[in-house]
Amino acid sequence: MYKYLCLLLLIAVASACKKHNQENGCAAKACTYEFVSISVNFVDKDGKLVPAKDVRVINKRTGRQIIATSNGPAIPGLGPNFFTIATDNNKNEFATDGDDVELTATNAITNHIQTTSFKISGGCNCHVAKISGPEKIVLQ
Repeated sequence: MYKYLCLLLLIAVASACKKHNQENGCAAKACTYEFVSISVNFVDKDGKLVPAKDVRVINKRTGRQIIATSNGPAIPGLGPNFFTIATDNNKNEFATDGDDVELTATNAITNHIQTTSFKISGGCNCHVAKISGPEKIVLQ
């Protein structure tokens, strides 16, 4: 009985992912239900957390600003020194092979502006993924 239940669950997940991917013009594949987000911390040269302001993320291919969202309201971060760049809800804003993304942030204390590059994939992939880029951004 347990074996059949597992098989039915696997078929349900695969068909749901197949339908979602086909609606977006993507090949069918089974994806997990996890919700992925890509985030960074802002630190000073000594590695201590620093508050940032005026954070903007631009997809260089499209020239459009990326605004990370959850399944509810926008989620810019969990505090002034933590920022969510993108989530699975932004997946269709990125190419499957990845796009160059530019994050610009201002140190809230010194007003120094820092620009950092990332490469993020999405598109027909199951989830957004950071291909390259730091986990911490040093704001001077």
